[in-house]
Amino acid sequence: MDLVRRTIERYVPLTDAEWSRIAPNWQEFAFTRGARICGIGQVEQRFYIVKSGVQRLSFPHDGNDLCIGFAYDGSWCGEFASFLSRKPARFEVTAVTDSALLGIQYDDLQQLYREMPIMERWGRLLVEELILGRAVREVEQLSLSAEERYDRLMARSPHLLQLVPQKDIASYLRMTPETFSRLRKRK
Repeated sequence: MDLVRRTIERYVPLTDAEWSRIAPNWQEFAFTRGARICGIGQVEQRFYIVKSGVQRLSFPHDGNDLCIGFAYDGSWCGEFASFLSRKPARFEVTAVTDSALLGIQYDDLQQLYREMPIMERWGRLLVEELILGRAVREVEQLSLSAEERYDRLMARSPHLLQLVPQKDIASYLRMTPETFSRLRKRK
């Protein structure tokens, strides 16, 4: 559970007393490669921190499975819109590799928000980070060339090449697998 505390403390400092109230609400969950963490139409029950492994966020469109993101060691994971809204998920979250996730139930997190102003602050800062990250991604998708999108991903997360099928990375970058392969050979 040290990972949970370190991750929360990237946003807010915690006293030992605060941590002792927070820690019991987090549990570890194991998912094997290919396992569905949250399916389309389900309501996401947990918000996760990735302890190990890689997960993929995707949805079907025009006969294709479009990848919209990955989660990996130390990052957040889950179908956030469903978790927050309590509405059915529009995206699927799948374990690309065997994965260990540290998760908190929605009701437990809401209780911590009510009881602990520091946790409510953490939640606000976290959502701000997620919104800013989504905005950057949208601008990159709309304004950068395929090569620029590839270069940005390789600068940010080069390890994905060893962990994720190339077709999924190509889908995430909104290019064909052939374009992705061509760019990879040139670099």
